[in-house]
Amino acid sequence: MSQASIATLVAADGLPAGLLVAIAGIAAGRLLTAAVGQLVEPLPRGRRLLDGMVVVAVAAATLATWWWEVRMRGQLPVGIGLPTANDGLALGVRWAGHVVLLVLLAAATWVDLRHRVIPDLITVPGVLGGMLVAALWPDVLLPIAREVPRSFAPPLLEADVLGAFGGLRDMWPTWLDPASSASGLFVAAAIFAAWWLVGTEPSVVATEAMPWWRRALVEPRNLVAVVGAGIIGNAWIAGGLHWRGLVSSLVGLAVAAGIIWLTRAGASRALGREAMGLGDVTLMAMVGVWLGWQPCVLVCFLAVFIGLAHGIVQIVTRSETELPFGPSLCLGSAVVVVWWRPLWEQTAVFFDRPQELAIVVGTVIGLTAITLWGWHQIRPIQAG
Repeated sequence: MSQASIATLVAADGLPAGLLVAIAGIAAGRLLTAAVGQLVEPLPRGRRLLDGMVVVAVAAATLATWWWEVRMRGQLPVGIGLPTANDGLALGVRWAGHVVLLVLLAAATWVDLRHRVIPDLITVPGVLGGMLVAALWPDVLLPIAREVPRSFAPPLLEADVLGAFGGLRDMWPTWLDPASSASGLFVAAAIFAAWWLVGTEPSVVATEAMPWWRRALVEPRNLVAVVGAGIIGNAWIAGGLHWRGLVSSLVGLAVAAGIIWLTRAGASRALGREAMGLGDVTLMAMVGVWLGWQPCVLVCFLAVFIGLAHGIVQIVTRSETELPFGPSLCLGSAVVVVWWRPLWEQTAVFFDRPQELAIVVGTVIGLTAITLWGWHQIRPIQAG
């Protein structure tokens, strides 16, 4: 069965679609527990019940997101039908992409809560996977409405997805077009190279005692570079929406990681020590690849209040004195994915006004830094 047939079946009504989604949810839950167990925390036999509960929870979440995104079309703007020619392929592929992202976020939350670290083995495949999906199927990005002018009637509303510069099918900067110049290729390669240098680390497998050519062959980090370069090069050659989808994905990576990087730098400078780990930066880079930069601004804004509520709960319960910010970013990302339509309806206007947008982004960075600073000031009092 082809990918299109599977996606169309998933988007269809009836028992077969529900069963297929349930099976996918169970598989996603098993993958989550197996991956987390292999990475950092193998589950002993006495905790098999927890394993099963996680699988059931992931399967239920998979069914719920399918019902909301595919059956109810809960992410699509009001009055907009299917984004493709009378089939459910786009809805099915977008839903599948969101399931993958939510599983990655669940894994990052689990590990961060338990061990205060977000492994590269979660974020690096997440970034590469998001780049590949955005290049192959740009409609995986979040949906918006697009106005199509008509001379004989009011503008017609059509479905589109949110790219780096508005609707993916709207006007696009000519200097980023592969047909015009190689500037876009340079920008995409520069963003990816910056993430590769900062967001990945050399493996202990490759040691200094090895010859340079052998280190190059066994170093997983080099494979990441090759795969990323291949995705970028092929999308640039393909052009069109494939290139626009990948560029939008990489701009999302740069902006999302940049916001957390600036927050981390500002809070660390105010405290005189590290305020948050680099894992939070790489986590938001992964989210930016899948969602784009505009949703990630909303994610960071929501994460401030989620983190504040988390901190208050910890103060009241006095359970621990360290506050991981990664789970707040993950929950904020999930909220934006599920409640995308009402959130975008209320906030889209700010992204059309550069000055107001700059104020919003500055507010997000400032509030996050202040929250981290305040928490670190409270920790000594709580510990005492």
